[in-house]
Amino acid sequence: MTPTCDDEDPYPLAGSSRDQFLRLHSSTSSLGRRNSSLKPQVTPVGEQRYPMTESIKARPSASQHGSEDVQRQAADSTRRTFEPMTLDENPPVNGEMEPTIDYVTGLRLVLLMAGLMLVFGRIFMLYSVKWSYLTAMILFELGSLLCGLAPNSATLIVGRAIAGFGSAGILIGSFIIVTMAVPLQKRPVFTSVVGLMFGVGASVGPLLGGVFTDLVTWRWCFYINLPLGGVTIICLILFFKPHQSNRDAGTFLDKFKDLDIVGNILILGAFIMLFLALEHTTRGFSWNHPLIIWLLAGCGITAIIFMVWQWAKGDAALIPPRIIKQRTVAASCGTAFMIYAILINMTFFLPIWFQAVKNDTAMRSGVHMVPFFVTQSAFSLIAGGIVSKTGYATPPAVIGSAIGTVGLGLLTLLRPGTGTAQWVGYEVLTSAGFGLSIQQCFTAVQTVLSEEDVALGTAAVSAAQSLGGAIFVSVGNSVFQHQLLKAADANLLPGVDIKQVIEAGATAFRDLISAEQLPAMIRVYNKAIQAALIIPIPLGILATLIACFIEFRSVKKPIRTNEESGTCSTELSDQRPGTSA
Repeated sequence: MTPTCDDEDPYPLAGSSRDQFLRLHSSTSSLGRRNSSLKPQVTPVGEQRYPMTESIKARPSASQHGSEDVQRQAADSTRRTFEPMTLDENPPVNGEMEPTIDYVTGLRLVLLMAGLMLVFGRIFMLYSVKWSYLTAMILFELGSLLCGLAPNSATLIVGRAIAGFGSAGILIGSFIIVTMAVPLQKRPVFTSVVGLMFGVGASVGPLLGGVFTDLVTWRWCFYINLPLGGVTIICLILFFKPHQSNRDAGTFLDKFKDLDIVGNILILGAFIMLFLALEHTTRGFSWNHPLIIWLLAGCGITAIIFMVWQWAKGDAALIPPRIIKQRTVAASCGTAFMIYAILINMTFFLPIWFQAVKNDTAMRSGVHMVPFFVTQSAFSLIAGGIVSKTGYATPPAVIGSAIGTVGLGLLTLLRPGTGTAQWVGYEVLTSAGFGLSIQQCFTAVQTVLSEEDVALGTAAVSAAQSLGGAIFVSVGNSVFQHQLLKAADANLLPGVDIKQVIEAGATAFRDLISAEQLPAMIRVYNKAIQAALIIPIPLGILATLIACFIEFRSVKKPIRTNEESGTCSTELSDQRPGTSA
């Protein structure tokens, strides 16, 4: 019976098994909607990961604020993991449309959040941190509630937009709260604790999403945010007592005029055009198609206008030139861009390899990603301790990126016959390296910027991360598809409709070909995944080189006047900013 809005669970996935819910469809939307004869596929484990990667960047606060901030980020991490598992860009809530879900939905969220992060960087600099953060939390809760109650696609999309806006504020606000509550020397450790929470959320989130959908309803993937967010809001109101700052001066309207509305419109416009270009390349448009060229050209022109506008606005700009010109900030943005492009590419294609080549179930492929996330979290924690002890974030950023790049090279050796010990070793080496470097960009910018400027620097690094991940998962997907289509053109798989194979996804394609053709198809699939996994290698090399330009500033020493950036701070390593000794 076709579900309707009056049914208890009107979403088309209702009644599906957990395996159906989690089934991987690596590039399902790349060539249009599925053939109606195929079983509906749902977002892969790998695809579930990447929209949540910003949560790696979240920071806990110290002392009395520590526990609620870690809880806040763990909840946000889990939410980011299984929220994309339940949505399509045109969600078929009424049951009339085919229930397809693809990674483009998450791509849209990541790209738009990159622009919104810059907006919130300015908001947190001008307005009260506490009330700005509470506003972001309330927006996120409201968006989650709308998604959970959504009677139709339009409501679901609006709910996602509201929740995404709030989530961007939560992310940036967490950094600012840490800056206000934690001495600089201790921040790396607390940052790593949140990285540990990310690992837990990344590992458990997809499983919880499947359980909710199978045993209760997909709506609980959103409802779960309400009590967790409510507790966080109460804790923030009761326990977070920020010190007074110049944010409290001036009227609301005066500050609103300083938000650089024109800059906001320009950067969001550029990101929207970039998103549309990337989305269309996953729907069968070639990169040299006139529409793609016009969108990319429009994005580039708008970005240039944005940069000219920022230069003209000076300190009143969305991203003041003196901030982005600071060597450490620029290097941190570049390094973060590369590292997150790498990590998202891996968390997208490794699960595809497990399911398509090793014939794992979606659930089992998720289990096989646990070593990656656990190791990354553990080494992030180790790196936090090292930086707090030695004072310097540059060595872990450089050494970790170099080690991770070696691991990336080993991952390209994956074959159908690769044993468990080998792929686990490759995962561990790669994640250990990038676990060391993943948090250092945020620590570095805090050593060269004043407390007032940390919001802007943090927003810039966060936006760079999101932008890198969104762009290169699309590039990897294009390379992956090209390799499969290239095999078809070379007639390596006679009698196989390669487009139908792509649409079927990384598990269902086995139902479309004969047993005699299966070994050849697996080899072709493996080669396509290898091609996609080669892309992160030059990015890893660039991350290592760019990280070398991060200044050797100790978190143990006061931040002195910086002529290059025009910023200064009198914060001491054993004293919270804004408090008396």
